[in-house]
Amino acid sequence: MMHFMKGEIFMKQKTINVELLSADPDTDILRFNFDKEPLDVNLNSPECQNSLKDIFAVLLKNLIHFDIELVLSVNKEYNRVMYIEVCTEYIKDLKRELTEIKGDLRKELGKEILDI
Repeated sequence: MMHFMKGEIFMKQKTINVELLSADPDTDILRFNFDKEPLDVNLNSPECQNSLKDIFAVLLKNLIHFDIELVLSVNKEYNRVMYIEVCTEYIKDLKRELTEIKGDLRKELGKEILDI
């Protein structure tokens, strides 16, 4: 939701909790807890990259209306250090990328609205 004040737009922040967990001994899941339902990325699946692209698309849709904060938590029973390190870096990179494109995305959408 946007709030307008003297020609400026103030965005609300939305926190999206991301969990790293093990669904079973052979399945590592990165779960993005969106409002409607969580979206899971099976890190062991050949479809992992496509799932991450789908998540990114959902994040971009949210970024139009909200400043997004991603918060990673690791299930306390989870002990695969490599996945913890990789997912921690991935979330950091994702935060950085969302921050970098936020202004351009909103500016471009603003131009489209003005051109209508």
